[in-house]
Amino acid sequence: MEADMSVVSLLTGPFSSLLLLAGMGLGAVKFFSGTVVPAVSRWVDAHLKQVDSLIVEHGKDRDAWLDQISECRQQHKRIEDTLSGIHKILTEKPTVH
Repeated sequence: MEADMSVVSLLTGPFSSLLLLAGMGLGAVKFFSGTVVPAVSRWVDAHLKQVDSLIVEHGKDRDAWLDQISECRQQHKRIEDTLSGIHKILTEKPTVH
């Protein structure tokens, strides 16, 4: 009887709790590796695709901005040359009425 009680004690005591905990841990690992990890991987991949498209779009915007700045500098140079020529004409031959 005492041997039977020790077996019952093992089955209902700390050892069975450890087995239950190990089983729950195994179930949690399978759940996370089968459900959570693939879902997070898909989310990360989608996010990285968005970031890649933003980088490409930013590069295009930067190129357009550089073109506009270059055009603005060229226009500024033309205006400066024109005004410089007008100033030179006015200072060499002042007209007084």
